[in-house]
Amino acid sequence: MDNVLLAVEDLVSFVEVADAGGFTAASRRTGIPKSRLSRRVAALESFLGVALLHRNARRFELTDVGQRIFLHGQAVRAETQTAISVARESLESPWGQLRVACPAAIAASLVGRIALQFSARYPRVTLSLQTTDGRLRPLDDTVDLVIQPTAQPLTDSSLVARRLATVPYGLFASPALVVALNTPETPLALSRCAAVGWSITASLARWTLIGPQNESADVELDVRFVSDNLLLNREAALQGLGVVQLPRIMAASFVASGQLLQVAPDWVPPAMHIYALYPSRRHLTLAGRCFLDMLEEGMKDAAITPA
Repeated sequence: MDNVLLAVEDLVSFVEVADAGGFTAASRRTGIPKSRLSRRVAALESFLGVALLHRNARRFELTDVGQRIFLHGQAVRAETQTAISVARESLESPWGQLRVACPAAIAASLVGRIALQFSARYPRVTLSLQTTDGRLRPLDDTVDLVIQPTAQPLTDSSLVARRLATVPYGLFASPALVVALNTPETPLALSRCAAVGWSITASLARWTLIGPQNESADVELDVRFVSDNLLLNREAALQGLGVVQLPRIMAASFVASGQLLQVAPDWVPPAMHIYALYPSRRHLTLAGRCFLDMLEEGMKDAAITPA
């Protein structure tokens, strides 16, 4: 029995290595030293009596039997993770590690505050919040949960997508620029004006705006500054570099203080939907579910439209 238990541990190590595409990548992902992973895979090969890897300095490749063992091993790893989660959840209190990826702008304006509240409420959970630029990223074993804003439908069936909220956007500019533009009220009045572009959008210089009767209009702008960071784009607008598209929650305090004005308030960019994504093959822990519940409540408190 002891040999079988050791083989299961070695099998999970082999799956981590195969899943990561090499020993070095698996070591970074799991925190297990590369030498220990190598010993575990070698021990598994010895126990099974077969070669699982083609060992070559230039490439990493599974043998035919290694590929079949990997597929079975993935199921073993998933069931092991689920069993551990079930045992931990029987304690009726979140426990363990929770790794969340979230765009920097949303982390700064909302999610970061909620993450701190979560950590204070659940001290047995180690919460790691990683910031991203907002692009839709492939999910891997380095994160448990991704907070993802998007205006487009999500089509990846391998993911569980829980819609948390809808975020209304607006157009904003510095008071001096609004005066220079003669207080534009329509898309036509915005044509060719100075603008700040968000590099993640499909078109930098052509924006689609939605009107009061749900009609749409495209407007061409003169983009003077571009970044992939909405916090930096907000700063560019504050400095008068151009009109910027921002979530209203990010602009609210600056509008209240008079540092920004909403431009053409009857015409707005499409709203963004905020989703929580995690792989359908992976069990979401109690910590993850509690964090999502806090996010939903926090977004209601922040006056973001609930999903």
